[in-house]
Amino acid sequence: MQRLVLRRRGRALRLACSLVAVAALALAVCSALLTAWTWRQSRELSRSVQSLQERLEQVNMQRKAIVQLFLEKRVLFESQRVRREGTKEGKGKKVASHFEMLIRVFVTVGIEGVIKGWTEQQLNMAQAVDYNADNGTFKVKRKGVYFLYCQVHFNENQSQYVKLEVSVPKGPSLQCMEGYGTTPAAGSHQFHFLKPCQVSGLLHLDEGAELKAVTGSSFTLQVSGKHYFGLFKVN
Repeated sequence: MQRLVLRRRGRALRLACSLVAVAALALAVCSALLTAWTWRQSRELSRSVQSLQERLEQVNMQRKAIVQLFLEKRVLFESQRVRREGTKEGKGKKVASHFEMLIRVFVTVGIEGVIKGWTEQQLNMAQAVDYNADNGTFKVKRKGVYFLYCQVHFNENQSQYVKLEVSVPKGPSLQCMEGYGTTPAAGSHQFHFLKPCQVSGLLHLDEGAELKAVTGSSFTLQVSGKHYFGLFKVN
C-alpha cells in the first residue's frame, strides 16, 4: 500500500516538472518571437528615419539652389536698374519742380505783367525747369507731357476781377479770370481785397520752352496770400 502511494506521488511530481518545463519553453519561444518582432520594427524605423533624412537633405539642397538663383537674379536686376537710372539726362527718374513766393510786403507787378520773385523749393526729384529770376521765366529741361499748376492771391481794391495766365511762346496757355460781385467800397474786413486766381492743366512742352506767369500790370500781390507755381512730368 505504501509503495502504491509513493508511485502516485512520483508520477504527480514528474507531471508537474513536465508542465513547468513546457511553460518555460513556451515562455522562451514567446520571448524570442517578441525580440525578433522588436528588432524588425526597430530596423524598419531606422530605415524610415534614414529615408526621411535623405529627403530633408534633398529639400535643403533645392532650397539653397532656389535662394542662390534668387540672389543672382536680384543682383542682376539691381545692376540693370542702376544702369537705367544712371543713363543720360536721368531717364527713369521723377521730374518735378515747385516754387513759392516768400514776400513780406505788397508787390506790384511790372509793366509787362510778368510775376517774378519765385523761390524754388527743394524736392528729391530731377528738376523740371530752370528759373531765371531776372525775367521771371521757367525754362523746360526735358520734353514731355506735364501737369502744371499756379495760384496767386491779389490785393486788388480797384477792380472787381483779377486774371492769371501761364503762357508758352508759340504754344498753349492756361488762363484764369475771376470776377467778384462786390465793389471795393463794400468791404468790411481786412481780407476783403484778397482775391485768388489759379490755373492747372496738362501741357505738352518741348525742351527749352519758356513758361511765365502773367497778369495785369496794375495788380498788386497780397502778402498774406499763398502763391505757388509748379509742374511735374507725367509722360
